[in-house]
Amino acid sequence: MKLLRTASIILALAGTLFAADPLDTIVGKVGEDIIMKSEVERQVQLYRLQAPGDPTPDDSLRTAALENLIEGKLMVLEAQRESVKVSEAEVEEQIGQAIENLRRNFPSEDSFKAVLRREGTTLDKLKEKYRGDTRERMTIQRLIDLKIRPRVTNPTSKEVAAFFASHKDSIPNEPEKVQLQHILIAVKPGAAAQGAAQAKMRTVLAQLRAKKRFADVAAKYSQDPQSAARGGDLGWFGRNAMVPQFEQVAFSLKPGQVSDPFLSPFGFHIIKLLERKDDQVHAAHILIRVTPGDADIAKASKTAAGLRGRIVDGKEDFGQVAKTYSDDTDSKAKGGDLGLVPVDAFPPQVKDELAVLKEGDISDVIETETGYHLIKLLKREPAREATFESVKEQLTEYLKNKKMQDEYNSWMKDLKTKHFIERSL
Repeated sequence: MKLLRTASIILALAGTLFAADPLDTIVGKVGEDIIMKSEVERQVQLYRLQAPGDPTPDDSLRTAALENLIEGKLMVLEAQRESVKVSEAEVEEQIGQAIENLRRNFPSEDSFKAVLRREGTTLDKLKEKYRGDTRERMTIQRLIDLKIRPRVTNPTSKEVAAFFASHKDSIPNEPEKVQLQHILIAVKPGAAAQGAAQAKMRTVLAQLRAKKRFADVAAKYSQDPQSAARGGDLGWFGRNAMVPQFEQVAFSLKPGQVSDPFLSPFGFHIIKLLERKDDQVHAAHILIRVTPGDADIAKASKTAAGLRGRIVDGKEDFGQVAKTYSDDTDSKAKGGDLGLVPVDAFPPQVKDELAVLKEGDISDVIETETGYHLIKLLKREPAREATFESVKEQLTEYLKNKKMQDEYNSWMKDLKTKHFIERSL
């Protein structure tokens, strides 16, 4: 899977994975511009990488790819006629973002450059190749914003209502919903679990103090699987993207500096700041999770059972217990009230309990991956036919997008009559 993902990324950016075909042929023309068979095949291969399960035959995909390429060339010609341009600064900014996004998919800078070498290209060549594609894509988008978007009006209430009336039978029903109060008792690691994590972190520190590469240590020890595969690299992020403890440390470092260990809700971290630009930082980290032990699990289960007993016996109110003890930060302040939620949004353990609860009932203790739960069923709304008000917002957005597509199709049909087009696929 990793090889497939890497291939898709490189192909999407530069089209360098497929060797030039000495028997390449012209399969399309737009004015004096030609479209080669290899261009069509490259688009088909890219689509297959992105949607490997699509059963559409290759011949159909080739036909669609050729038409996409024709439309792209038509829009470039129209942009030239309309003097639509983008600045070099805008293009450079987009290229920089794209290259940075590409880098994040590799465990280290060395592995990124190794793939480029294997594909017979360099970072400068990749940028140069991508520059033309980026400028073209941005120019086309600007042309569409200029020629198509102004024609598209928001659907009127009358239009939305008429669409609802004529398509009511095909609009899915509203699902069954429930209103709950909820208490979560999370399993919190005790002193023994904290000690075990600290011991692992001491091993990590010893490796770093022995001048081992941060990326190598992260790949070996970090318990954040996604970033560990990239040598701990988290990519670029700004303020409010991470938990407060992590953000505070990350933004206090200078490029190249490595933090002391610190604790967040996820465990113990060490951060290395790689780069800083304005209010963005590029950082790597090593995470050692604090994993609760059996005693911690038993303690949480006992706490949940005790709270349930006090509520059921009438000694305490469910909402007040939620405000005092629940670890669900989203609902805690509201007395555990989750509002109306589709039943299918809950994990199976909760759905099983909901199936037997009546309004006003309090569940048994429910164990899930996030901890131990108590729920009180306040209201149940059965599945029902969708009403106009319940789907009005979605239908409005759908009709707006449809108008945009219809305008594009009409505009493109007109463009195709104004230019010489040849297809020989």
